[in-house]
Amino acid sequence: MRCLALWLACSIALLSGIFPARGTEPTPPEGAATPAAPSVVEGAVAPERNIPPNREGPLDPAEKEILLRIAWRTLTGHLTKNPIQDRDLEGYRLTPRLTAARGCFITLRKGDEVRGKQGEIEPTRPLYQQVIVFTRRAATRDARFLPLTDRDLPGLTLEIAVLGDRSPVAGPSEIQIDRHGIFLEKWGRRSLFLPGEAVSKGWGPERTLDELCRQAALPAGAWKQGAKVEIFTAEIVAGPEPPPIAAAPIPPAPAANEPRTPADGPSPAGEETP
Repeated sequence: MRCLALWLACSIALLSGIFPARGTEPTPPEGAATPAAPSVVEGAVAPERNIPPNREGPLDPAEKEILLRIAWRTLTGHLTKNPIQDRDLEGYRLTPRLTAARGCFITLRKGDEVRGKQGEIEPTRPLYQQVIVFTRRAATRDARFLPLTDRDLPGLTLEIAVLGDRSPVAGPSEIQIDRHGIFLEKWGRRSLFLPGEAVSKGWGPERTLDELCRQAALPAGAWKQGAKVEIFTAEIVAGPEPPPIAAAPIPPAPAANEPRTPADGPSPAGEETP
């Protein structure tokens, strides 16, 4: 009997080593190499987590100009094989609103024709990084349009939509079609229209929801039951490429026979001030 009990105990111990308990991970042997974390492709900006959002008021004019300049530096550099670098950002004051996590969409147009649109509704990166990532993608990685080249730069306009918080709605009666963007999700499928897109097509709230269903490959009217419908607003920053920032003028050097003043600084070595 004792032999049978000993045999059972040994069998259980052996099986426990082969099949760990549910919910546990086998411990690697001491000295074994730990798998490295996935590397980030050079030039890409990885999503950052746990970035506190900042909703303290809208962007001010200086912040909007910085976003537009960063977007255009990204776009021109991407199309001319001169990608934006960290040093290009050193001259900008990245305020808390620019480094807060925000959803963002970039739209590129040539005249009235859209040539690229990419973005993300979730706030996964600092705003200025979202602008860099999705400007690149809108230019050359939107499968709905031919990729842009440097020859497309003249006449191109760029629009940044900085998304606000989303609020759930119970139905179309709560949607202000001329003011709200609309986000729809059902069965793991998602679609959205930015503010102003639906009204530009002459659609009312119900037609817009049907079009969102079609965009998400859902049956028309699928929004009526079991769908998540949310509204949001957006700040729009748009314009052509800004002119270069003018360098501060360098004051002229004093003439050789002109008396120096304290503001001129110390005299060169070996020179006496009259």
